[in-house]
Amino acid sequence: MVDPEWHQFPKDDAWRKVHLAHVETLGVHLWLRCNACGHSLTPEPKAFAAEHGLEMTLPLLSIARRLRCSRCGERKAHCWPEPYSLKGR
Repeated sequence: MVDPEWHQFPKDDAWRKVHLAHVETLGVHLWLRCNACGHSLTPEPKAFAAEHGLEMTLPLLSIARRLRCSRCGERKAHCWPEPYSLKGR
């Protein structure tokens, strides 16, 4: 059974400022990671938005709440800007 409150909702509105367009301006990829099995992907923000029909102003928290792991099927995933340590992958 999926816990609908697995992702805690932030108390401030700073999370709204981190959206796909912001990640693109940083010049990094997205980092999608499943906390259940460790599977991760690093797609480009614009390609990810086009593939899934998303607006570039969609906050990353909203994306994370809808993600389902393509490997294990769990809904325990996060969506962040790619950290600098993953660029060599």
